[in-house]
Amino acid sequence: MIRASRVSAFALFGVFLASGVALAQAPTPLRPAVQTDAAPNDAQTPTSITAGPLRLTPKISRPLATERTEAPSGGTAASLSRSVIQVQGLTEIDPNSVGSLTPENGGLGFDMWRGTPRRLIERLIPELPDAVRSPLLRDLTKRLLLSAATLPAWEDNPAEPTGPSLIVTRLRKLQAMGAFKDARELTELTPKRMQDPTLLQLQADDRLLANDYGNACQIVDGAGDHLARLYWQQLLVFCQTLRGDREGATLGAGLLAETLGSTDAAYFKLIDRLTLGIEEPLLSLPKPSALHLAVMRTAQITIPDDALSAPHPSILRAIGISPNARLETRLAAAEAAADTGALTTERLAEIYMAEKHDPVELNNALSLAAANRSPRGRALLFQAAQVESAAMARATVYSKAFELAKEDGRYRAAIDLYRPLLAKLGPIGELSWFAADAARAFYSLDRPLPARGWMEILRLGADRNPDLGVARDALWLLRFLTDSVGADEDLETELLNWLAANRQKSGSRFVGIGTAGLMLLEGLGHEVPDAAWWRVLDASAEPRTSKGDNRLRLAMLRAAEANRRGETITLLLVAFGGETPDIENAETTAAAVRALRLIGLEPEARELALELAATIGL
Repeated sequence: MIRASRVSAFALFGVFLASGVALAQAPTPLRPAVQTDAAPNDAQTPTSITAGPLRLTPKISRPLATERTEAPSGGTAASLSRSVIQVQGLTEIDPNSVGSLTPENGGLGFDMWRGTPRRLIERLIPELPDAVRSPLLRDLTKRLLLSAATLPAWEDNPAEPTGPSLIVTRLRKLQAMGAFKDARELTELTPKRMQDPTLLQLQADDRLLANDYGNACQIVDGAGDHLARLYWQQLLVFCQTLRGDREGATLGAGLLAETLGSTDAAYFKLIDRLTLGIEEPLLSLPKPSALHLAVMRTAQITIPDDALSAPHPSILRAIGISPNARLETRLAAAEAAADTGALTTERLAEIYMAEKHDPVELNNALSLAAANRSPRGRALLFQAAQVESAAMARATVYSKAFELAKEDGRYRAAIDLYRPLLAKLGPIGELSWFAADAARAFYSLDRPLPARGWMEILRLGADRNPDLGVARDALWLLRFLTDSVGADEDLETELLNWLAANRQKSGSRFVGIGTAGLMLLEGLGHEVPDAAWWRVLDASAEPRTSKGDNRLRLAMLRAAEANRRGETITLLLVAFGGETPDIENAETTAAAVRALRLIGLEPEARELALELAATIGL
C-alpha cells in the first residue's frame, strides 16, 4: 500500500490540487486509444398498424370494448421547441425533457407523460433494469429514455428533489446498458453538460470504457472546482501515470490513501503497480468500475474471475473485449453482454473463434458441448459448425446447439449467433429431420421467407412420415405471427391442429403452452373460439409457478386504456424486470401485448408475442 510522505496532510492536499491545476493549464498530449468495438445498433423506428382484429372463428369478430388503435401523437422536429423547451428569461431548456428521439424517428411522443404524476415518473425510471435480455424490451427501454417529452410539474412540492436529476438517471441507464452511442447523443443535447460534475463523470466513464484514455484525461483537465471530489482525484492520479508523472501520481495516491480514507483497496493496489512496479496480484474485484478496468488494462493485470458478477452490461462488455482477461472469463463476459445487447453477436462469434481447440476436441464437439454446459463448450460447438463441410454434419451441429440452448434458456441468443451459418444451409430433402428446427429458428427471428422452404419440406414429407406433419402443425402460431402467406386459410382449423400437435409433442407441458398461445392471440385482438379453450381445459396440467406482479399488470393496463404511453411502457418494463418473455411470465407477456396495442404500438405487440412464442416453443 502506498504510504503518504511526512508532509502534513494539508500541505499534501495543496500540492495535489496544484498538480491538478498545472495539468489543466498545460496538459501533455496523449494519443487516444482506438476503440475496440462499435456501439450496438440502437432504437429502431416503429410503424403503426391499426387494422382491426383478425377473425379466428366463423362468427363475427367482436373487438375488445376498451381497446384503442390510435397511433402515438405525432409532431415535428420544429414542435420540439414548443413542447420541450421552457422559456424562462433567456430561452432556457429543461434538461430533463430533452431527447434525441422525436415521433418521426422512434420517439414515444412529446406528450407521452401527459396525465402521469411527476413523482411517479421520478420513482419508476430508476427501477428500470439495466440488463434486459429481450430485444424488444431493450428497444423499448432505449426509446423511453431517449424520447424528447414534456415533463409534468410537481404536484405537491414545487422544490426539486435533492437526488439525481432525471436526465442523469436516463444517461446512467443508457451507459449501464452499453448503449454508448445513444448516451453520447443524449449528452450532446443536455444543457450545462460541461459544468455538471455528475454528467462530466458519466462522460469520463464513457471514454474509459471505450479505452479512450486521452479524452478521459482531457475531461479531468477541465474538471476545475470539482477536482476535490474523490472520483476526479482517483482519475487524475491515473492520468498522471499515463503522462509519466510517477512522482505526482505517488503523492496524490498517498494523499487519497491517508487523508481521505478511501476504502478502495483494489484501486491503490493497481496504482502501486503503475507507480512503484509492485507486482502483487489482484485476486478479487466483484464490482469493477470503468476506472478499475482502465488501470488494469494499462498495468496488464489479469481481471479477476469474480468480476463477472458485475451487474452492468457495459462492464461485462468491457471485460469481454479485454486482452488482459483469461479467455474463459472473456467468453463468459462476452456471452452475458451479447445476451443483453451490449455486444454484437458478430463480435461474440470472433471471441468464440479465438479459443484454441485441438482436432480431437472438434471431432467430439457434440458430446463435449453437451457435457460441458459452459461458454467454452459453446465456443467449441460454434467452431465445429464453422469447420464442417457436409450439409448433414452442419445440420447435426446446429440441431445440437439449438437443443442445448433451449435447455439452458439461451435459445434466442443461439439462433441469432448461428443465423449467418443457417442461412447458407439451403432446404434439401435429406434434411427433413432438421426442417422443423430450421423453420422455427427463422420464424423466431422474424424471417419468414427462408422458413418457407423448410416448411415445404415438412409438407411434402408428411405423407410418408406423419411426425413431419405434426411438426409442421406445431409451428403454425410462429408462422401466423410472422408470415402473411396463407392468411386466407381456415384459421380456426389451423389453430385446433396447432393445439393437437402441441398436445402430442409437449405432454404435461401442453396446458401451459396452449394457455400462453391463446392468451397471446387474445392480447393481439383476435377472437379465440371456445373450442380452443375447451381443448386446453380438457387436458391435465403440471404444476407451474407464475412470475409477475398483479399490481403492476393492472396498473399497466389502466395506464394503457388512458393512453398514458410513457407510464404504460415504464410499468411494462419494470414488470418484466429484465427477464425475457417465458412460460413463467406468460400472463405478464399477454397483458403487455394488449397494453402495447392499446397505445398504438401494434408492431411491437406482435414482436413481443413472437418472442414468447419462440422462447417456449409455441
